[in-house]
Amino acid sequence: MGEEWWRLFEADFDTLSYELQVYFYDSFFQFAYKEIIFLLKDHSLTEDIIQESFLKATKSRLQLKDLASGKKWAKRIIRNQMIDSIKNKKNRHWTSLEAVYNTHNAATLEIAADISVETTIEHNFRNQLLQEAIRELKPDYQDVLLKYYMDEKPYKEIAIELGISEQVIAQRLVRARKALLSKFSRKWVDEDE
Repeated sequence: MGEEWWRLFEADFDTLSYELQVYFYDSFFQFAYKEIIFLLKDHSLTEDIIQESFLKATKSRLQLKDLASGKKWAKRIIRNQMIDSIKNKKNRHWTSLEAVYNTHNAATLEIAADISVETTIEHNFRNQLLQEAIRELKPDYQDVLLKYYMDEKPYKEIAIELGISEQVIAQRLVRARKALLSKFSRKWVDEDE
C-alpha cells in the first residue's frame, strides 16, 4: 500500500485484520511523529498526542467527505489534538501548583511557559505553511522575495545581481507579495477547515 495508508480511513478500524491495524497505526505514527516531536521536544507527550489523534481520526472517519484529502484531514486532527493537549497540560499545572504551593507567581510562570509552547506551535505551523507557499511561487518571485526579505538586500543590489532595473524589482516584489498572500491564505484556510 505504501504512501496510501490513509485510505484505510475508509474502513472501520475494528474490521481490519490485525496486520492491517498494526500497519495503519504505524503509518499514522510515522506520519505524525516527526512534526510533533520537532515542535514539542517531548517523546512521551508526542506519543500521547499521536494515540489520541489516531483514536479521534478512526472514530470520526465518517466525517471525512473526500478521501483524497485524507492526509490534510488527519493533519488537522493531529494539530488540534496537539493544541488541546497543551491546553489540558496547562490547566493541570495550574490546579496542582495552586493546591501544592498556593503561590500565584509559580502558577503564573508555569502557565506562561505553556502558553509560550502553544504560541510556538502555532508560529511553527504558520511558518511551515508560509514556506510551502513560497516554494509554490514562480522562481522569479521566490528569488526577489528571499533576497529582499531574508537577505535584506536593497533594490539596487538585487537589480545588479539579477541584471534588471530597480523598477522591475519593485514590480516583481509587488506581484510576488500578492501571489504569496493568495497562496498562503488558501493554505491557512484549508488547514483551519
